Amino acid sequence: MPYDAESWLSPDVRPAPSPIHDIGLFAMAPIREGEVVMRFGGRVIDDTTLASLVPPYSSLTVDEGVHLLLDPGHPVRYGNHSCDPNLWHRAATVVVARRNITSGEEVTIDYATHTGVETWSMECRCGAAICRGTVSGADWRLPALRSAYASHWTPPLLARVAREQGGPGD
Repeated sequence: MPYDAESWLSPDVRPAPSPIHDIGLFAMAPIREGEVVMRFGGRVIDDTTLASLVPPYSSLTVDEGVHLLLDPGHPVRYGNHSCDPNLWHRAATVVVARRNITSGEEVTIDYATHTGVETWSMECRCGAAICRGTVSGADWRLPALRSAYASHWTPPLLARVAREQGGPGD
């Protein structure tokens, strides 16, 4: 499947200093539940290329063994993780508001919903009451996240969930 080379960010969202990590993305106006906030674009790479990269970089899993490496110059790269995010996936590269977002609020996503590399992990500093402390590429296995996010994962992770639950995987 072809993916857009360029990312898109709502004109109502801007980078600014973040209490979560360095720079984050913030709503400059109210955003309604279900509204598209960003679309990820970038260069398609495989597992081997991803493993050879030196952090920092931003990527998401779009198919088994296939990742989208985001442009480091595009502001979508400033999207921070939260264990209680206000954004989630509507499709592999389309991210929408999970609930209404107020002006001035940081927009966040749970990285576990689009990170398919099971060996990847990071320390979490989101400060949410339900913070997991560590976010990993294996978090799709957590029953609480499966329940909270339902179908709002990238397609390869959604397929993993379905296979593990005995449903059709693809």
